[in-house]
Amino acid sequence: MKKYHIRYNTQKGESNLAWRIFENGEEYLVKNIKIEVPCYNEVTIENGVEKHNIACVGKMIIIDDDALII
Repeated sequence: MKKYHIRYNTQKGESNLAWRIFENGEEYLVKNIKIEVPCYNEVTIENGVEKHNIACVGKMIIIDDDALII
Protein backbone atom coordinates (compact mmCIF):
# COMPACT_ATOMS: atom_id res chain seq x y z
CA MET A 1 0.00 0.00 0.00
CA LYS A 2 1.21 3.48 -0.86
CA LYS A 3 0.11 6.96 0.15
CA TYR A 4 -1.23 9.36 -2.48
CA HIS A 5 -1.76 13.11 -2.55
CA ILE A 6 -4.06 14.38 -5.31
CA ARG A 7 -4.37 17.95 -6.60
CA TYR A 8 -5.86 19.65 -9.63
CA ASN A 9 -3.19 20.65 -12.17
CA THR A 10 -3.65 24.45 -12.22
CA GLN A 11 -0.86 24.82 -14.81
CA LYS A 12 -2.20 22.32 -17.33
CA GLY A 13 -2.72 24.93 -20.06
CA GLU A 14 -3.93 23.20 -23.23
CA SER A 15 -3.02 19.75 -21.86
CA ASN A 16 -5.76 17.29 -20.93
CA LEU A 17 -3.69 16.06 -17.94
CA ALA A 18 -5.88 17.72 -15.31
CA TRP A 19 -4.73 15.86 -12.17
CA ARG A 20 -1.45 15.68 -10.28
CA ILE A 21 -0.98 12.52 -8.23
CA PHE A 22 1.96 12.21 -5.87
CA GLU A 23 2.90 8.64 -4.93
CA ASN A 24 5.45 8.74 -2.09
CA GLY A 25 6.87 11.94 -3.59
CA GLU A 26 6.88 10.90 -7.29
CA GLU A 27 4.48 12.91 -9.50
CA TYR A 28 2.13 11.47 -12.12
CA LEU A 29 -0.07 13.56 -14.42
CA VAL A 30 -3.36 11.99 -15.54
CA LYS A 31 -6.55 12.93 -17.40
CA ASN A 32 -9.00 11.28 -15.02
CA ILE A 33 -8.92 9.71 -11.60
CA LYS A 34 -11.21 7.26 -9.82
CA ILE A 35 -10.64 6.57 -6.13
CA GLU A 36 -12.16 3.47 -4.53
CA VAL A 37 -10.64 3.80 -1.04
CA PRO A 38 -11.39 6.15 1.88
CA CYS A 39 -10.09 9.71 1.30
CA TYR A 40 -9.27 12.61 3.59
CA ASN A 41 -7.77 16.08 3.28
CA GLU A 42 -4.13 16.71 4.13
CA VAL A 43 -1.87 19.76 3.93
CA THR A 44 1.68 19.40 2.61
CA ILE A 45 4.47 21.94 2.20
CA GLU A 46 6.03 22.28 -1.28
CA ASN A 47 8.90 24.75 -1.71
CA GLY A 48 7.78 26.55 1.44
CA VAL A 49 4.17 26.85 0.18
CA GLU A 50 1.20 25.19 1.89
CA LYS A 51 -0.69 22.88 -0.50
CA HIS A 52 -4.11 21.35 0.14
CA ASN A 53 -4.59 17.79 -1.08
CA ILE A 54 -7.01 14.93 -1.15
CA ALA A 55 -5.08 12.01 0.35
CA CYS A 56 -5.58 8.25 0.47
CA VAL A 57 -3.73 4.97 0.89
CA GLY A 58 -4.00 2.20 -1.69
CA LYS A 59 -2.56 0.93 -4.97
CA MET A 60 -2.62 2.98 -8.18
CA ILE A 61 -3.07 1.63 -11.69
CA ILE A 62 -2.67 3.97 -14.69
CA ILE A 63 -4.04 2.97 -18.11
CA ASP A 64 -4.15 5.45 -21.02
CA ASP A 65 -3.60 8.43 -18.69
CA ASP A 66 -6.54 7.38 -16.47
CA ALA A 67 -5.70 6.56 -12.84
CA LEU A 68 -7.52 4.14 -10.54
CA ILE A 69 -6.65 3.91 -6.85
CA ILE A 70 -7.91 0.76 -5.14
